[in-house]
Amino acid sequence: MDAVIRKILNKNQINEPFIKLTTHGIANEIYATPNFILRIPTDHPEANSDAFTESVAAPLAKSNGIKTPELICFDNSYTILNKTYSIWERIHGFTLGEIDDYLHYCNTWKEIGFELGKLHVNIKSCDDPNGWLDNPDRDYTKDMIIKSLLNNDNKSLYLLELVESKYKDQTFSYKKCFVHGDTNEFNFLCTNNDQLLSIIDWGDAGWADPAIDFYMIPIEAIDNVLEGYSQIAGINVEYNFINRIILDKVWTGIEERQDICLLEKNIMKLESQLLKRL
Repeated sequence: MDAVIRKILNKNQINEPFIKLTTHGIANEIYATPNFILRIPTDHPEANSDAFTESVAAPLAKSNGIKTPELICFDNSYTILNKTYSIWERIHGFTLGEIDDYLHYCNTWKEIGFELGKLHVNIKSCDDPNGWLDNPDRDYTKDMIIKSLLNNDNKSLYLLELVESKYKDQTFSYKKCFVHGDTNEFNFLCTNNDQLLSIIDWGDAGWADPAIDFYMIPIEAIDNVLEGYSQIAGINVEYNFINRIILDKVWTGIEERQDICLLEKNIMKLESQLLKRL
């Protein structure tokens, strides 16, 4: 494989040593030179389609002032590999998720919120003639949440009543924005002194509910993210937006098989924090 990597780099006039990086995701193999990142999709079923999505989404975000690496080359000629590859500007930093106390990186989380806010309000349209952008959406229903709560050995009347009161048709009425779609902690590059450097991995980006970009944010960090977000995208922060975030965190807690008593406590705290933002 080293010979193939060298051939790709030479084709793009990059005469630098390279190493293979350890990855946290399943969609790409990643090679790094001092100044560039080479991403090659794995054999995961969605990996190649994610690469096409990134080739549209990341340059769009970059051109609208979002902190993200520059896409140097996207090659879908299949002349060297039987799959696509992309070359990116290398941003030297740490993925937020690899830092032990990443939940305490309050400034980074606020900056993440600010960048997501810019993303949601700055991008009004996008040329996507080949339909490469994704359509991020939720994969749960009200009945799924209630059934899961009722089937739990420990019942939470608070969570059941919360879902009944907040999961309404009007709750899910919203204007779509351009979203990142995969805001887990490994898709943010930062410094070790709590500064955001870049948002990476745009393979799930597209037009969707802006609240979906809070779906994978750790519940402990959501209030900090929303603080930064509100500085630029406060127009999106209304009652139903908050309720969608809360319902998402109930569902992710269920998916992660969190202790129901702990989940109830966390949701109570989150609801109190977020309603103060209105």
